[in-house]
Amino acid sequence: MAYACANTMTFKTFSITIPLRFRDLDAYGHVNHAEFFTFLETARVRLMGGEFERHMQGGPIFLVVNASCTYRQPLMLQDSCTVTVTVEKMKHTSFEVSYTVTDMQGVVCATAHTRHGCFDPAAGRPTKVPGWFVDIVAEGQ
Repeated sequence: MAYACANTMTFKTFSITIPLRFRDLDAYGHVNHAEFFTFLETARVRLMGGEFERHMQGGPIFLVVNASCTYRQPLMLQDSCTVTVTVEKMKHTSFEVSYTVTDMQGVVCATAHTRHGCFDPAAGRPTKVPGWFVDIVAEGQ
């Protein structure tokens, strides 16, 4: 796939349900702010499914180069939360992802963004976003 048109790509939206655990709570009785980053990571890995594991054996790695989270409402202990994931922007060697974390009633508890760089550990330098990843996240792929 040619990456020159990456600016005009549209991307799929994925929703992943993540079970909550008692250990996720803080002293105030709601999910601790740090746990949200674990939810984001879990959602990213699940969205790539088996492709992530297959390609991590010898392909490029995705480094988080920036992460931010805005907390909107406390997330209380319940069965699960839903993380909605969308790639927002893709460049030659990087991509940006947006997230929305909702409770079981659909209340938005947090919004977040991460920026990732694709890195070739063998070469010790950035590398292009792999085609298999584009195939997973781009509309019409």
